[in-house]
Amino acid sequence: MHGSSDDAMWLRWKAHIASAYESTCYGTGAVGRVSLAGHELLERSLSSESEFRRVLEVGGGGYDHRPHVRHRFTEYVRSDIDARTLGGRGCQCDGRALPFQTGAFDRLISIYNLEHLLEPHLVLKEWARVVRPGGVLSIAIPTEGGVAWGLGRHLTTRRHFRRLGFDYDYILAREHVNSCSRLVALIRHYFPARQESWYPLRVPSAHLNLVFAVTVTR
Repeated sequence: MHGSSDDAMWLRWKAHIASAYESTCYGTGAVGRVSLAGHELLERSLSSESEFRRVLEVGGGGYDHRPHVRHRFTEYVRSDIDARTLGGRGCQCDGRALPFQTGAFDRLISIYNLEHLLEPHLVLKEWARVVRPGGVLSIAIPTEGGVAWGLGRHLTTRRHFRRLGFDYDYILAREHVNSCSRLVALIRHYFPARQESWYPLRVPSAHLNLVFAVTVTR
């Protein structure tokens, strides 16, 4: 299958994939627990005593992070490239080119989004641009490319999506374009002031864990 026929198939799948992904990855059971881990890791060091007045969530059109936020805020902006997932509440925009002024936000949040975006080195610079000095970037990504992630995917979501009639390997090949190890290398290079977390183990390894989370101080 080539060219336009392949793209047509992909477009037919997209709407079904989105609903299947949310019910599968944020439902009950082991898969849902892993998905929630990234949200929890980013809030672990925060409390109601913390405050970030203006917050931007990038790629927050599906299962957004706001219900997990523990700190005080005045404004919470959800953004996503797909207007349908926002449901009319938020900013439709490309996470690679944000339509906001430099230093406009106190905190930027990205949950399971960076692995989808081309040229992540430029994406990270763009995200840092819209966060004020002293603000934070909170990023969580799956350990795509790691041994534990590959095994867990084979035993759970891959089987489930195949039962629904989807080629899950094809979906991830198109959607997850960046491995965890490469993204971690970029984050460590650009942001020396950071706090890293891994799930479920504390060992800093993409092969032994399922989720990587980092809080970067600008």
